[in-house]
Amino acid sequence: MRVIKYSQTENADKSTIKLTFKSLSQLLDEEDPSPYPHKEITEVAEDAIASHLEDIPLKRDAELIIALPTAVLNRKIQRSLGQTIREHFGYQASELTLELKRKRLGLRRGLELIGVNVSITIIVALGIRLIPGSDKILTDVVQFFLAGVLTILNWVAIWDTYETYILDYQTLAKKIKVYEKIAHMSVRMEHS
Repeated sequence: MRVIKYSQTENADKSTIKLTFKSLSQLLDEEDPSPYPHKEITEVAEDAIASHLEDIPLKRDAELIIALPTAVLNRKIQRSLGQTIREHFGYQASELTLELKRKRLGLRRGLELIGVNVSITIIVALGIRLIPGSDKILTDVVQFFLAGVLTILNWVAIWDTYETYILDYQTLAKKIKVYEKIAHMSVRMEHS
């Protein structure tokens, strides 16, 4: 079982999050050959740390306490584990920032696509109505089909842009702020 025990205490100055891990391998990636403090933490640990800290207001001071079994918490680990966690979240924040830039580019392209789709829709609609004899050329079924296709194209372009901005972009921007906060916060080790 991969349960990570969690507790939180509040005082006037800061919030303190304590996470108790059953083993060092639950916190650090066993397959990462990098030396301390450049080791990667596990996805489970990353999710646990980030999810508990995202509920704390970003401007409020916070401290993270990592509790590990006494048998694995030697001096080397005690000295370097805080830096390992901060480095990991700093690196992840920079990677997420690059992803956010890609999303911003996608948002710009989505808005351009909406503009093109709306322009085509207007041109086709005006063309159908303004060209003399277009009623004879384009039957009601063809006009209905064109209107349906253009409506679907516009809906898809608008929804995709909306989803990118509202759902993905905003969530990613908040996650970056949380990761940056973790990258600069106090991290202490304790025996469990």
